[in-house]
Amino acid sequence: MVQSYMTKGANTLLHALGRISGELHNRGIQNNQARRRLKMVSNMQRFLRNHPFLFAFFALIASRVAGLGTVAIIQQLQPGMNIKDDLGWLLMFLYASVIVSLVYWTNTANEVGLKKPSSAKEWLLVTPMLALPLMIFIETGIQSWGLAQNLVLAIAAIGVAINEEVLFRGILLRGFMKWGSWVAILVPSALFAFAHSTNAFIGGDATFALYQTIWTFASGVTLSAMRLRNNSLYPVIVFHIILDGVEYFSTGEYGVHAEAISSTWLQLFAAVNIILAAYSLLLFYKRNKRNAIETAIPIGT
Repeated sequence: MVQSYMTKGANTLLHALGRISGELHNRGIQNNQARRRLKMVSNMQRFLRNHPFLFAFFALIASRVAGLGTVAIIQQLQPGMNIKDDLGWLLMFLYASVIVSLVYWTNTANEVGLKKPSSAKEWLLVTPMLALPLMIFIETGIQSWGLAQNLVLAIAAIGVAINEEVLFRGILLRGFMKWGSWVAILVPSALFAFAHSTNAFIGGDATFALYQTIWTFASGVTLSAMRLRNNSLYPVIVFHIILDGVEYFSTGEYGVHAEAISSTWLQLFAAVNIILAAYSLLLFYKRNKRNAIETAIPIGT
Protein backbone atom coordinates (compact mmCIF):
# COMPACT_ATOMS: atom_id res chain seq x y z
CA MET A 1 0.00 0.00 0.00
CA VAL A 2 2.77 2.41 0.96
CA GLN A 3 4.65 1.49 -2.20
CA SER A 4 1.50 2.18 -4.26
CA TYR A 5 1.10 5.66 -2.75
CA MET A 6 4.78 6.36 -3.31
CA THR A 7 4.50 5.26 -6.93
CA LYS A 8 1.46 7.47 -7.49
CA GLY A 9 3.19 10.40 -5.81
CA ALA A 10 6.28 9.92 -7.93
CA ASN A 11 4.18 9.75 -11.09
CA THR A 12 2.30 12.89 -10.11
CA LEU A 13 5.56 14.68 -9.37
CA LEU A 14 7.08 13.54 -12.66
CA HIS A 15 3.95 14.64 -14.51
CA ALA A 16 4.08 18.07 -12.84
CA LEU A 17 7.77 18.40 -13.59
CA GLY A 18 7.08 17.41 -17.18
CA ARG A 19 4.41 20.09 -17.49
CA ILE A 20 6.70 22.70 -15.96
CA SER A 21 9.51 21.63 -18.25
CA GLY A 22 7.18 21.84 -21.25
CA GLU A 23 5.96 25.29 -20.27
CA LEU A 24 9.52 26.50 -19.74
CA HIS A 25 10.49 25.05 -23.10
CA ASN A 26 7.55 26.78 -24.82
CA ARG A 27 8.35 30.04 -23.07
CA GLY A 28 11.96 29.67 -24.12
CA ILE A 29 10.87 29.20 -27.73
CA GLN A 30 8.57 32.23 -27.46
CA ASN A 31 11.34 34.31 -25.89
CA ASN A 32 13.75 33.26 -28.62
CA GLN A 33 11.18 34.17 -31.26
CA ALA A 34 10.59 37.53 -29.57
CA ARG A 35 14.34 38.17 -29.41
CA ARG A 36 14.69 37.27 -33.09
CA ARG A 37 11.85 39.64 -33.98
CA LEU A 38 13.39 42.43 -31.91
CA LYS A 39 16.77 41.79 -33.51
CA MET A 40 15.21 41.85 -36.97
CA VAL A 41 13.46 45.16 -36.19
CA SER A 42 16.69 46.59 -34.77
CA ASN A 43 18.63 45.50 -37.85
CA MET A 44 16.02 47.12 -40.09
CA GLN A 45 16.20 50.37 -38.11
CA ARG A 46 19.99 50.36 -38.37
CA PHE A 47 19.87 49.55 -42.08
CA LEU A 48 17.50 52.43 -42.84
CA ARG A 49 19.59 54.82 -40.72
CA ASN A 50 22.70 53.89 -42.65
CA HIS A 51 21.07 53.98 -46.11
CA PRO A 52 19.16 57.29 -46.34
CA PHE A 53 18.21 56.88 -50.01
CA LEU A 54 16.61 53.51 -49.38
CA PHE A 55 15.04 55.03 -46.28
CA ALA A 56 13.55 57.82 -48.41
CA PHE A 57 12.19 55.27 -50.90
CA PHE A 58 10.83 53.09 -48.09
CA ALA A 59 9.21 56.09 -46.38
CA LEU A 60 7.67 57.22 -49.67
CA ILE A 61 6.21 53.79 -50.43
CA ALA A 62 5.07 53.09 -46.86
CA SER A 63 3.33 56.46 -46.53
CA ARG A 64 1.58 56.05 -49.89
CA VAL A 65 0.44 52.51 -49.11
CA ALA A 66 -0.90 53.60 -45.71
CA GLY A 67 -2.57 56.72 -47.11
CA LEU A 68 -4.05 55.26 -50.27
CA GLY A 69 -5.03 52.07 -48.45
CA THR A 70 -6.95 54.03 -45.83
CA VAL A 71 -8.65 56.15 -48.48
CA ALA A 72 -9.58 53.02 -50.46
CA ILE A 73 -11.26 51.52 -47.38
CA ILE A 74 -13.20 54.75 -46.80
CA GLN A 75 -14.30 54.81 -50.44
CA GLN A 76 -15.56 51.24 -50.11
CA LEU A 77 -17.69 52.33 -47.17
CA GLN A 78 -18.65 55.68 -48.76
CA PRO A 79 -18.57 55.22 -52.57
CA GLY A 80 -19.56 58.83 -53.23
CA MET A 81 -16.36 60.25 -51.72
CA ASN A 82 -13.33 61.01 -53.91
CA ILE A 83 -9.76 62.12 -53.26
CA LYS A 84 -9.91 65.48 -55.03
CA ASP A 85 -12.99 66.85 -53.29
CA ASP A 86 -13.31 64.90 -50.06
CA LEU A 87 -10.27 62.91 -48.97
CA GLY A 88 -7.18 64.70 -50.27
CA TRP A 89 -6.58 66.43 -46.95
CA LEU A 90 -6.67 63.07 -45.14
CA LEU A 91 -4.22 61.61 -47.64
CA MET A 92 -1.76 64.46 -47.02
CA PHE A 93 -2.13 64.12 -43.25
CA LEU A 94 -1.46 60.37 -43.41
CA TYR A 95 1.56 60.82 -45.68
CA ALA A 96 3.13 63.24 -43.21
CA SER A 97 2.23 61.14 -40.16
CA VAL A 98 3.79 57.96 -41.55
CA ILE A 99 7.00 59.68 -42.70
CA VAL A 100 7.51 61.47 -39.37
CA SER A 101 6.74 58.26 -37.45
CA LEU A 102 9.38 56.40 -39.47
CA VAL A 103 11.93 59.13 -38.79
CA TYR A 104 11.42 58.78 -35.04
CA TRP A 105 11.25 54.97 -35.30
CA THR A 106 14.70 54.91 -36.91
CA ASN A 107 16.08 57.44 -34.38
CA THR A 108 17.11 59.84 -37.14
CA ALA A 109 15.09 62.86 -36.01
CA ASN A 110 18.16 64.92 -35.10
CA GLU A 111 20.03 64.06 -38.28
CA VAL A 112 16.97 64.81 -40.40
CA GLY A 113 16.51 68.19 -38.70
CA LEU A 114 13.52 67.69 -36.42
CA LYS A 115 15.05 69.76 -33.64
CA LYS A 116 15.27 73.39 -32.57
CA PRO A 117 17.37 75.82 -34.65
CA SER A 118 20.86 76.61 -33.45
CA SER A 119 19.63 80.03 -32.21
CA ALA A 120 16.47 82.15 -32.08
CA LYS A 121 18.06 84.49 -34.62
CA GLU A 122 17.61 81.81 -37.30
CA TRP A 123 13.84 82.34 -37.17
CA LEU A 124 14.32 86.01 -38.06
CA LEU A 125 16.46 85.14 -41.07
CA VAL A 126 13.49 83.34 -42.61
CA THR A 127 11.24 86.43 -42.50
CA PRO A 128 12.24 87.79 -45.97
CA MET A 129 10.76 84.59 -47.41
CA LEU A 130 7.35 85.78 -46.22
CA ALA A 131 7.38 88.00 -49.31
CA LEU A 132 6.09 84.96 -51.22
CA PRO A 133 2.85 84.37 -49.29
CA LEU A 134 2.42 88.16 -49.21
CA MET A 135 2.55 88.24 -53.02
CA ILE A 136 -0.11 85.53 -53.21
CA PHE A 137 -2.26 87.41 -50.71
CA ILE A 138 -1.99 90.67 -52.70
CA GLU A 139 -2.79 88.90 -55.97
CA THR A 140 -5.66 86.66 -54.89
CA GLY A 141 -6.56 87.57 -51.30
CA ILE A 142 -7.74 85.02 -48.76
CA GLN A 143 -11.14 84.34 -47.32
CA SER A 144 -13.01 82.07 -44.95
CA TRP A 145 -14.71 79.04 -46.50
CA GLY A 146 -16.67 77.92 -43.47
CA LEU A 147 -15.41 76.11 -40.38
CA ALA A 148 -15.26 72.63 -41.90
CA GLN A 149 -13.50 73.66 -45.12
CA ASN A 150 -11.13 75.97 -43.24
CA LEU A 151 -10.09 73.03 -41.06
CA VAL A 152 -9.61 70.83 -44.14
CA LEU A 153 -7.43 73.48 -45.83
CA ALA A 154 -5.34 73.97 -42.68
CA ILE A 155 -4.74 70.22 -42.27
CA ALA A 156 -3.83 69.93 -45.95
CA ALA A 157 -1.31 72.78 -45.69
CA ILE A 158 0.29 71.27 -42.58
CA GLY A 159 0.38 67.78 -44.10
CA VAL A 160 1.93 68.87 -47.40
CA ALA A 161 4.56 71.03 -45.69
CA ILE A 162 5.68 68.35 -43.25
CA ASN A 163 5.62 65.60 -45.88
CA GLU A 164 7.70 67.53 -48.42
CA GLU A 165 10.16 69.11 -45.99
CA VAL A 166 10.94 65.94 -44.07
CA LEU A 167 11.30 63.92 -47.28
CA PHE A 168 13.26 66.41 -49.43
CA ARG A 169 15.04 68.72 -46.96
CA GLY A 170 15.34 66.04 -44.30
CA ILE A 171 15.92 62.45 -45.41
CA LEU A 172 17.17 63.06 -48.96
CA LEU A 173 19.33 66.05 -48.05
CA ARG A 174 20.96 63.99 -45.30
CA GLY A 175 21.81 61.31 -47.86
CA PHE A 176 23.35 63.71 -50.36
CA MET A 177 25.53 65.34 -47.69
CA LYS A 178 28.10 62.60 -48.27
CA TRP A 179 28.97 64.44 -51.51
CA GLY A 180 29.10 67.85 -49.88
CA SER A 181 26.74 70.70 -49.04
CA TRP A 182 26.27 72.01 -52.57
CA VAL A 183 25.19 68.63 -53.90
CA ALA A 184 22.86 68.28 -50.91
CA ILE A 185 21.30 71.64 -51.75
CA LEU A 186 20.99 71.30 -55.53
CA VAL A 187 20.02 67.67 -56.16
CA PRO A 188 17.03 67.43 -53.77
CA SER A 189 15.90 70.83 -55.11
CA ALA A 190 15.96 69.47 -58.66
CA LEU A 191 13.96 66.42 -57.55
CA PHE A 192 11.54 68.72 -55.74
CA ALA A 193 11.04 70.76 -58.92
CA PHE A 194 10.58 67.63 -61.02
CA ALA A 195 7.92 66.32 -58.64
CA HIS A 196 5.93 69.55 -59.09
CA SER A 197 6.44 69.68 -62.87
CA THR A 198 4.17 66.66 -63.24
CA ASN A 199 1.19 68.83 -62.24
CA ALA A 200 0.81 69.77 -65.91
CA PHE A 201 -0.05 66.17 -66.71
CA ILE A 202 -2.71 65.70 -64.03
CA GLY A 203 -5.08 68.53 -64.72
CA GLY A 204 -3.04 71.62 -63.86
CA ASP A 205 -2.59 74.70 -66.01
CA ALA A 206 0.46 74.13 -68.27
CA THR A 207 1.82 77.69 -67.99
CA PHE A 208 1.44 77.64 -64.22
CA ALA A 209 3.20 74.26 -64.06
CA LEU A 210 6.13 75.60 -66.12
CA TYR A 211 6.72 78.57 -63.84
CA GLN A 212 6.03 76.41 -60.81
CA THR A 213 8.89 74.13 -61.85
CA ILE A 214 11.21 77.16 -61.96
CA TRP A 215 10.21 78.58 -58.61
CA THR A 216 10.03 75.21 -56.85
CA PHE A 217 13.67 74.61 -57.81
CA ALA A 218 14.59 78.08 -56.54
CA SER A 219 12.55 77.64 -53.37
CA GLY A 220 14.08 74.19 -52.91
CA VAL A 221 17.51 75.83 -52.95
CA THR A 222 16.28 78.48 -50.50
CA LEU A 223 14.82 75.98 -48.06
CA SER A 224 17.76 73.56 -48.31
CA ALA A 225 20.31 76.31 -47.65
CA MET A 226 18.26 77.58 -44.70
CA ARG A 227 17.88 74.08 -43.32
CA LEU A 228 21.65 73.51 -43.47
CA ARG A 229 22.42 76.92 -42.03
CA ASN A 230 20.22 76.64 -38.94
CA ASN A 231 20.46 72.84 -38.67
CA SER A 232 16.69 72.57 -38.27
CA LEU A 233 13.61 71.85 -40.36
CA TYR A 234 11.25 73.75 -38.07
CA PRO A 235 11.63 77.24 -39.61
CA VAL A 236 11.25 75.96 -43.17
CA ILE A 237 8.27 73.79 -42.22
CA VAL A 238 6.52 76.78 -40.62
CA PHE A 239 7.25 78.91 -43.68
CA HIS A 240 5.96 76.16 -45.99
CA ILE A 241 2.74 75.87 -43.96
CA ILE A 242 2.17 79.64 -44.23
CA LEU A 243 2.89 79.64 -47.97
CA ASP A 244 0.56 76.74 -48.76
CA GLY A 245 -2.02 77.98 -46.27
CA VAL A 246 -2.31 81.38 -47.98
CA GLU A 247 -2.47 79.66 -51.36
CA TYR A 248 -5.20 77.23 -50.27
CA PHE A 249 -7.27 79.85 -48.47
CA SER A 250 -7.10 82.09 -51.54
CA THR A 251 -8.90 79.51 -53.70
CA GLY A 252 -10.68 77.32 -51.19
CA GLU A 253 -8.91 74.31 -52.72
CA TYR A 254 -5.70 72.36 -52.21
CA GLY A 255 -3.57 70.38 -54.63
CA VAL A 256 -3.20 70.93 -58.39
CA HIS A 257 -4.09 74.34 -59.84
CA ALA A 258 -6.29 74.41 -62.89
CA GLU A 259 -7.01 78.14 -63.00
CA ALA A 260 -4.98 80.51 -65.15
CA ILE A 261 -2.86 83.29 -63.60
CA SER A 262 -1.31 86.18 -65.49
CA SER A 263 2.15 85.52 -66.96
CA THR A 264 3.42 88.80 -65.50
CA TRP A 265 2.62 87.71 -61.96
CA LEU A 266 4.11 84.25 -62.55
CA GLN A 267 7.33 85.80 -63.87
CA LEU A 268 7.55 88.16 -60.90
CA PHE A 269 6.89 85.34 -58.44
CA ALA A 270 9.62 83.22 -60.06
CA ALA A 271 12.04 86.17 -59.95
CA VAL A 272 11.42 86.75 -56.23
CA ASN A 273 12.06 83.06 -55.60
CA ILE A 274 15.39 83.30 -57.41
CA ILE A 275 16.35 86.38 -55.36
CA LEU A 276 15.48 84.53 -52.14
CA ALA A 277 17.57 81.57 -53.28
CA ALA A 278 20.56 83.90 -53.70
CA TYR A 279 19.84 85.41 -50.26
CA SER A 280 19.75 82.03 -48.54
CA LEU A 281 22.89 80.81 -50.32
CA LEU A 282 24.70 83.95 -49.16
CA LEU A 283 23.65 83.31 -45.57
CA PHE A 284 24.73 79.69 -45.85
CA TYR A 285 28.09 80.68 -47.36
CA LYS A 286 28.73 83.20 -44.58
CA ARG A 287 27.93 80.63 -41.90
CA ASN A 288 30.21 78.06 -43.55
CA LYS A 289 33.03 80.60 -43.85
CA ARG A 290 32.70 81.63 -40.20
CA ASN A 291 32.68 77.99 -39.08
CA ALA A 292 35.81 77.32 -41.15
CA ILE A 293 37.60 80.30 -39.54
CA GLU A 294 36.57 79.25 -36.02
CA THR A 295 37.75 75.70 -36.70
CA ALA A 296 41.11 76.95 -37.98
CA ILE A 297 41.82 79.13 -34.89
CA PRO A 298 43.96 77.16 -32.40
CA ILE A 299 42.49 76.62 -28.96
CA GLY A 300 43.78 79.08 -26.38
CA THR A 301 44.68 81.88 -28.81
